[in-house]
Amino acid sequence: MEATSDYSDSVPISVVPGVLWPALTDEKNSVTMAILGQLLTTQYLSPETILRRQLRQLTELVSYTAQTVPYYRKSLAAFARPKRPLSLEQWRSLPILSRRDIQEQGAAMVTRRPLKEHGKATDVQTSGSTGEAVTVKRNGVTGRIFAALTLRDHLAHRRDFRGKVAYIRRLSGASVEAAKEGKPGQWVEGFPSGPILFRDVHEPVEETLDWIIREEPDYLMTYPTYLHALIRRSVETGRKPRGLRQIVSFGEVVDPEVRKDCAAVWGVSLADVYSTQEVGLVAFQCPEHDHYLVQAEGIFVEVLDDDGAPCKPGEVGRVVVTPLHNFSMPLIRYEIGDFAEVGEPCESGRGLPVLRRILGRSRNMLVTPSGERVWASLTGAGLEPIEPIRQFQLYQDRSDAIELRLVVTRELSAEEEAQARRAIVKATGYDFDVSIVYLDEIPRSAGGKYEDVVCAIPVPS
Repeated sequence: MEATSDYSDSVPISVVPGVLWPALTDEKNSVTMAILGQLLTTQYLSPETILRRQLRQLTELVSYTAQTVPYYRKSLAAFARPKRPLSLEQWRSLPILSRRDIQEQGAAMVTRRPLKEHGKATDVQTSGSTGEAVTVKRNGVTGRIFAALTLRDHLAHRRDFRGKVAYIRRLSGASVEAAKEGKPGQWVEGFPSGPILFRDVHEPVEETLDWIIREEPDYLMTYPTYLHALIRRSVETGRKPRGLRQIVSFGEVVDPEVRKDCAAVWGVSLADVYSTQEVGLVAFQCPEHDHYLVQAEGIFVEVLDDDGAPCKPGEVGRVVVTPLHNFSMPLIRYEIGDFAEVGEPCESGRGLPVLRRILGRSRNMLVTPSGERVWASLTGAGLEPIEPIRQFQLYQDRSDAIELRLVVTRELSAEEEAQARRAIVKATGYDFDVSIVYLDEIPRSAGGKYEDVVCAIPVPS
């Protein structure tokens, strides 16, 4: 019987002549494989056991941080030499860290006593799409754990490492030249793997669709909004990729309508990854459901209400994260600016914490005249069927009005403008004063991301 073409035949690269399986890997990849072996077991521990192990690791991190990081010496002084693991109550008494704190404190947040066993620390800078770029340090340990967590995601979704990948995002560094020259990179480190082809997200959608059809990748990785534009263009032209096995999205909130379009138009599923540049992987999509499983062995995630209390399943709150192993520049209870809904325990048997959905950032919430902040989902609200519309965005700088920014092939008729305004009411639930502005282009951010909704009204402090 012919072997199946999936991850089950993906064996690590062996460095010992004559030994193919089980593979004997080099030192670096042996560490990754050892971590992965643990992750494949620990994900099925009970939630209580996972939390207990997280608190032990957090205690170690907090103790080290209190002794070696200037910014934290005062606020964490009481936990510098704990006699027992931190309790949840003690943990929740610690202050929240903001992006502004990281910007203003800078070097004061870096350890004065780096652990040589953790490897060299390097800088990672966010794209600054909010106007608040931050720089953090990560090291070899965080890199190895990141690699193992990524592999767990791949294995959970049964991805074939030998497949070809089309990777569309904002490119930088070596990937820029690789895209220009059409040179592939290696997809999965430590495994025999197929090529990964790079393309910048700022390239025209129609040209990128042609490129995907020509290259026939097995996997496509890109931002959800760019994916939506590709699928829409595919519908308009009747041309679509062949041989796609799965789409992996990242970097933006996934609208449910985009998931439906992937299946209906291209016949493939979409798996999202929740990550940030500052902290790395936060959660991966469960292979059996649309909800997210927190990468609990690498990060401690809290979802807090307006009073700072933990949200219950079904409740939406602010996402606060603590990377468990970044001893170079610890980020204790860092509020990353996202909102998420807590989910019920996963039916897959995994004990990892569940996020039912990711809702985006406060700047993606509209403000009503009464001061209430609300989410608006434009995809599926009724704007897409208006034929001339190619791109749209809601912009708000006062609570009683919304500016609908449109890129169109022609200006809308009076009836089409009325239809667009009705769509906004449907998407928001409020009868805002909607003005329509026509633009030649609504650009993506410097980081390559795109937002359907932008609210310029400040969040009350």
